[in-house]
Amino acid sequence: MHGADRTPAAAPAAAVEALVTIPTSTFDRIGTGGEGAPFAVTAGQPPLGTGRRPRLVYEGAEYCPFCAVDRYALVAALGRFGTFANLRVTASGDRDGDIPTFSFLDSRYTSRYVTFTPYEAADRLGQVLQPVPPAVDQLFATYAGDPRAGTASRFGAGRWQQPGIPFVDLGNRYVVAGTSAGLAQVASSGVLAGDRVGIVEVARAVRQPTSRLGERLGGTAFVVEANYLSAGVCALDGGRPARVCASGGVRAAGRALAAVPPIR
Repeated sequence: MHGADRTPAAAPAAAVEALVTIPTSTFDRIGTGGEGAPFAVTAGQPPLGTGRRPRLVYEGAEYCPFCAVDRYALVAALGRFGTFANLRVTASGDRDGDIPTFSFLDSRYTSRYVTFTPYEAADRLGQVLQPVPPAVDQLFATYAGDPRAGTASRFGAGRWQQPGIPFVDLGNRYVVAGTSAGLAQVASSGVLAGDRVGIVEVARAVRQPTSRLGERLGGTAFVVEANYLSAGVCALDGGRPARVCASGGVRAAGRALAAVPPIR
């Protein structure tokens, strides 16, 4: 995909279906993949959400290669708790890997367990695409740092050098600016360049991470990230639904999250 389309086309149903139907056995077999928790864990922060339904805030941009890979994991994880509608297809910037991916612009997500509020701040050319509410900017500044000043917050200490995107805040309990080490490596490797693979191919590699295609495209890293995201939701929503939260892969990620020293 080249150039910038302000209203990207609808995402192929086959790509969405591949991600939201990943077998539990696959999540369980991969677990954490030996990778440490990608989130900083907070303590004593005001809950973000309503009642037992935590809120997951995502801030990214269409040009961003790390956002591009992270969206696959987000769709896979959140597909275990609810349903997406109106997902679109885009790609990271031509100079940022041209990685085929989803856009959350104008998407909808329905769930009994978690609220998802995504913001795509810029298009593939870096031009403003969607206004980010001041309250979300404040979350970014609190948990990631001030992007204008180039300073990181104490919650990012030891986890990232400077604030960046994607920014994910799950309930003000689990926060990260950037993506996991495994997905960062995939994004930087060039294997997902748009002239080599398409969004359906990548989604199928995530669904079958130990297949030849999955191994070539780094599918395991996406499943690991999805397990960690799922474990974060489960930790905050009372362990619902049990079919997800009691699964082996989510429990393994939950144990790793519980071992991260919280930051106050």
